[in-house]
Formats: sequence, structure tokens, C-alpha cells
Amino acid sequence: MGAPQPHAPHGGLDPEVAAHAGAAQGGAPLSVAPEGGATAEAPALLGGAPSLDPLDPLDPRDATDARQTESRLAAQLATASALSGSTSLVEAAPRVLAALVEHLGWDVAALWLAEPEASAARPPPALDGAPTAGDTALAAAPAGALRCVEVRAAAPLDPEALAAALGEPRSPSGEPELVAEALRSGAPVFRASGDGVPEAAREPCWWRAACAVPILSDARGVGALELRSRAPHRGDEQLLRVLSAVGSQIGQVIARRRAERESARAAVELRALFRAIPDLCFRLDDELRIVDCNEPRLSELQAAPEALLGKRMAEALPGELGEQIERATREAREARAVVALEHGLPGAGGERHVEARMMPFLDGHALVLLRDITERRRTEEALRQREERSRESQKMEALGRLAGGIAHDFNNMLMVMLGYGELLLRRLGPDSALRRDALQITKAGERAAALTRQLLAMSRRKVLQREVLDINAVVLDMQMMLQRLIGENIDLQTNVGRDLGSIKADKSQLEQVLLNLVVNARDAMPRGGKLVVETSLGEPGASPAAKSFAPAERDEDAAPDAGGPPYVVLSVTDSGHGMDQDTLSHLFEPFFTTKARGKGTGLGLATVYGIVSQSGGLIEVESEVGSGATFRVYLPRVEGRSEVVPARARPSPAGGDETVLVVEDDDAVRKLIVEVLERRGYGVVSAASAEEALAALALEGVDAVDLLLTDLVMPGMNGRELAERALALHPRARVLYMSGYADDVFAGAEPDGERALLQKPFTPDTLAQRVRDLLDRR
Repeated sequence: MGAPQPHAPHGGLDPEVAAHAGAAQGGAPLSVAPEGGATAEAPALLGGAPSLDPLDPLDPRDATDARQTESRLAAQLATASALSGSTSLVEAAPRVLAALVEHLGWDVAALWLAEPEASAARPPPALDGAPTAGDTALAAAPAGALRCVEVRAAAPLDPEALAAALGEPRSPSGEPELVAEALRSGAPVFRASGDGVPEAAREPCWWRAACAVPILSDARGVGALELRSRAPHRGDEQLLRVLSAVGSQIGQVIARRRAERESARAAVELRALFRAIPDLCFRLDDELRIVDCNEPRLSELQAAPEALLGKRMAEALPGELGEQIERATREAREARAVVALEHGLPGAGGERHVEARMMPFLDGHALVLLRDITERRRTEEALRQREERSRESQKMEALGRLAGGIAHDFNNMLMVMLGYGELLLRRLGPDSALRRDALQITKAGERAAALTRQLLAMSRRKVLQREVLDINAVVLDMQMMLQRLIGENIDLQTNVGRDLGSIKADKSQLEQVLLNLVVNARDAMPRGGKLVVETSLGEPGASPAAKSFAPAERDEDAAPDAGGPPYVVLSVTDSGHGMDQDTLSHLFEPFFTTKARGKGTGLGLATVYGIVSQSGGLIEVESEVGSGATFRVYLPRVEGRSEVVPARARPSPAGGDETVLVVEDDDAVRKLIVEVLERRGYGVVSAASAEEALAALALEGVDAVDLLLTDLVMPGMNGRELAERALALHPRARVLYMSGYADDVFAGAEPDGERALLQKPFTPDTLAQRVRDLLDRR
């Protein structure tokens, strides 16, 4: 067999036919140009029914040509029927190849397909049983760009013969050269060998006649039809047209199957995406009926998916939510945009908030996404309340700094007034006419001092003397005093809880908190009523209707450290006229009052807020107009037990001969202290600043000073820094601080035995007693 010769395209044929071919003359090979979009109708594929017009030079003139035409027409009809009547190419391929072998008179027909169409049409044979001839041929075909997926033979052939029929010659990529050339050129290829040689001299060969037709799908070569015969065949235009039409039909089937696979895969992916949406999702048709929903989220509606399909949203969702969604869906369609809404739904655990988003989808459908945003709304509300508390705290902080600064300067003046007033009273005899006037001066000074203490407590500038307390003992000790305070027309009930544990607070300040709350409750019941004071354990936020008042930043050292509920709660409830929301929003502001002019200072509740905040606690208030009010004070619960120290009568303070270094920046206060101490026999060295005090120590000698009495808040170096430097030089010296307010000098530290504090304003006797107590510890 000679080597295949080059093939040239044959031109001049009708471009609308299924393929273009050239006739083989004198044994020369024939190359056919690609066919351009043949249809499945057999007459069109044959170029019309054969005509017997004697003037047509291409018409068949004998009975053999007529039978050949009929056979080729039958082949077209059979292949078209096989392709249209089969559900897949796997089912149609054997019938198509059998029709070609039977009606066209070829010995072997094979279908070659490229991946992935080859695997889609037929997976590679395993050959693990008794192989058929076709399976053997398929397995014999080497792997490459193409794979033989189906073979049919006119007569039974053994596997070796069938493999030989498809195995000569091969291209470098593995497929037969004839198939490779057809795919490369995009046109049918016909080859014949041995023409003109006597039949007896010809060797048996599958290369006697061979034909390959490319299979095109979307203008891309996806495979080929291959026919071989041991007998000679004439490659004419009509034969190649028939084969091209069959290849075109197979290409259309492959394109349709590919589109179906891609559509199915897209549907699966879309469905998976639909299922993966974390929200409850519905797809609505153009009548707003549910056609699909993501089942994993249906537990939120407690409904099965099949129970919802076909229903309108107003039927599937509770309350007005469904109707609102339908209206919003129509708006989304008209605007071709996303429309969102929020809706509240009643629930067992309280109201739940739902966010719905409606958006247009394909084919007039719409998507509805539902999301439970209850937790988000709760978080936002908690954040809003925290920001509100922060603003309130900043406002209180600003007012407190103003009040604290005023109180500091005022305390210095009051101390001079009270100190010299007491000294004046001692000089005046009991029968002196001026004694009564001096007493009025000192009493007015004491009332003013009480007012400054309230300002300091409100501004959280007062240094607290914290101790472990039993809150029940504090409440019960004050019960009789509270009853006398509120009068007989108010019924006072005291309910104390059991096993509350302890709190750490300043006892006098805690008594002030209870006293102010009871007085506020009394004033809310001018015609009498019921007042309940009780203690319990609890946590803030238990009552949704309560408004919380807490500093923006609480002292971490004051956090609860005991097991169980973390707070001890002191509650004061009255049956008075109650408060509206506007009053509640200003409740703890300094100088805010609803009382008549001259009936109150507006510092009572502000003082409560300051003391509770400085003690590491918070306050909740619950009130409505006409329904009374409840104040709940939450104080951190701590480990430890309170110790009750019995009060002892103390004698008049004695003096001494020790040396005291007095450091005070206010001249009048410093002179008063020096006079009081000198009258009691002490040696006194005075300084107006910390720097002056250090110079005095250097001059007098550190061992000459027994006690350092210093103001805490001074310009330049403060009292604490001065004490640290003095103690570094003279560790045995004692230190007594004095201050109108401590500000941040102590930085939250508790005064101890080595660091005592004397709160301004103080009396001469108080000063003398504290000085003597400290010096006696040496």
C-alpha cells in the first residue's frame, strides 16, 4: 500500500449543502471541504432527490446508481431516526454505525470523540470479562486527544482483526492519520489504494477504501466518523455529503447534550447556592407564590417545604409580615432594585425582629431573604444605652469637676471659719453675750461643710474609708431613724434577704445613700403611702423596663469576686406619683429638682450617684407616672465578714512636745493649724509648698521632724510625692494627709495606718486627736 497523498479541496460547489467534496479520479485521493450547517432532513442532505433529467450531467444513468442513491437515502433516514429516537449518544451510536455499515456497504464504522465528550458518551471499557470485538478495539486504541467510543462491523471479526482495521496507520498523537487529517482540515477525507491493480495481485488490506468525516460542534472539532473497507469504494460527492450530514447531526446531538449537562450543572450549583444562603430564602413566581425555599432554614417557621410550595407569602408567614413582604416585592419588581423592611414578631422569649429583603430574579420571579436580627438589635440597643451612659457619665464628670473644685476652695474657707469659731467659743465664757453669736457662726459653717461633703460625694472626689460591711446590719440600724424621718403617714416596710454576703463600702456614705433615697421617696408621697426598703442578690438588666445609670468606666478592683449572683441589691420602692421619661433622663444631674423653689438643693440623688459610682456599683430606676418608683442600688459582693467595733468614749485630745512639719498652700488654713498645734505644746515648722518643706527638712535635719502634716493637692509637687521623698530620708516619721478632696492623688489606693487622711474641714479637736494618735504609734 502506497503512502497517502496530499488532498486538495474541491471548489465550486453549493455552499448550502452539507459538505463539499472532490471526485477521486485515477486512484488519486479525495479531500472534501467542511460542510456548513447541514440540517437533519434527508432530502436536503442529499442535495435533493436524484433527478433523471438527461440534461443533468451528474444524474445516475443506470440501476446501480439508483440503488446506491436509495441506500444512501436509507442510511440518512436510519441515522436520523436513531439520533432522534434515542435519549443519549450512548444509545444512538451503535444504531448509527450499524446503519452506515448496512446501507453504505462498508466493512467497519467507528465513532471517535474527544474528551470530555468521549467520557460522556461512553466510559473506557474495563475488559474484565469476556470482551466483545468492539471492546477490544476500544481498549486497543491508545489514549490521546481522541478516543474510539463505538465500533460496528459488517461481519463478525475477531478482536485482532478489528484492532488491525482501526490501527493503521497512526498519527504521532495516537489516532489514525485519516481521522487526524479530517479534524485538522475540518473536511471529509476519502482515500483509496490499489486502484488499477488486478484483483488477484492485490494484498488483503483495510486501506483499500477509507473515509473520515469530522464532527463539529459549535464550530469546534469534537470527533470524527471513520469508515474502512477491504473492497474498493468510489468516493463521490453524494457519499461524502451523506457522511457529512451524519457527522453534523452527531455534532448537534453533542452540542445539545453539552448544553443540557451545563444547564444541569448550573441548576445544581444554583440549588446548592440557594441552600447555602444563611437566611431563610423564598423564590416567588410572578403571582407571588412560593416555588422554592431553602429547607434547612424552615425550622424557623416550623413548616415543611412541601407545605409552603404554591402558597402566597401572606399565607406562609405570620401576622402582617407576609402582606408587607408582598407589597415590598411588587415595589422591588417595579423599581428593579432591592427593597428592605423590618418587622417585629411576638415570641415566647419576647419580641423578635425580622429583616426582609426583596429583589427581582429571573423570568419575572423574585427572591425574598428573611433574617432574624433580634440579637443584632439587642446588641445595638445595649451599645446605644452604653453610649448614653457614657454621655451621662461625661456630663456628670464635668459637673463633678466643677463642683469638686468649688468644694475644695470652699472647704479651706470653711475650715478657717469653723476653726477660729471654735477657738473663739473657748475664749468666751458660758455667760458671754457674744457666745450665742459665735455659736450661730459655727452652726452655719457646719451646714455649709455638710453641703460641700455632698458636692464631693456627688463629684466622686471624696476619699472613701471602705470597709467590709453587712448591708442588712446597716439597714436595720437605720430603721428607727428612717421611720422618724418619713413621718407616721407613710408605712415603712423593711425586708432583708438571707445569705447576701458582704460588700466593701464606706459605712457613712452608704448610710447617706439610703437616707437620700428614703427622703426622695418621702417627698414623692406628700399624702402618705407605702415605702419598702429591701436587700437581695441580683444582676443588673433583669427588668427590661428599668433605666440603668452607671459610669462609663468602672473600677475593675471593685468588680464582684464572690461566687453566685455578683451584686448585693439595695432597693427602695415607693407608691408615689412616679416620673416620666424626661425626668428620668435628668434624675441624677446636680442641682436638678422637681421640688418647689427653696424646697431642695438638687444634690440628694446626685450624691447617691456619686457615692455608688465611686463604690464600684450602679443604679437602676424603674418608674411610670402614677405608679411610683423603684431605685435599685447594685454593689459588688465580696468575700469576707464584717467586723463590728464597739464605739468608745474618747477623752479630750492631749498635746505633746514633738515636732510637726505643716505643709499647706492656703495661708489662712496654715496659720490656723500652726496656732492649734502650738497651743497644745507641739513644735511646728510650716511651709507653703512641697519644695519649701524639703528645704526646711534639709535645714532642720530629718531626725528633727516626728510628723509630716501635708495637704494632698498643692501646686507643683503634691503631698503624696512629698511624703515619699521625706520618708526616704526619715523612714520613722509619720505622715498625716489633709485635703478637701483627694482627686487622683491616691489613684484608688486605700489610706492605711502609715498613710492617714484628715478630711477638710476639720475641727481643732479632730486635728489634735489624729496627730496624737499617729505619734503614739511610734
